[in-house]
Amino acid sequence: MSKTPVDVLDRYRRDALLSQGELWLRYFELGGMSTGLEVEAFLFGALHPTSHDHDVIAHALNERFAELGGDRPVPYLEDDMLG
Repeated sequence: MSKTPVDVLDRYRRDALLSQGELWLRYFELGGMSTGLEVEAFLFGALHPTSHDHDVIAHALNERFAELGGDRPVPYLEDDMLG
């Protein structure tokens, strides 16, 4: 289960200037298997993403931040488990 505060992923999505649909498409392109509705529920805390789903969403967001010339601010949960 995700340890991330409920709205953190959605705040990152807004900061990355992505719509929910754009984020879902990027997530899906990276191998995410949840539906757009499920990803929306993850963003608003109605469902808790698995650590894998969280990390795929984080990776999609971090790629977007890199495109915008920034760093990779969204933490990965899998990194926390290894440390």
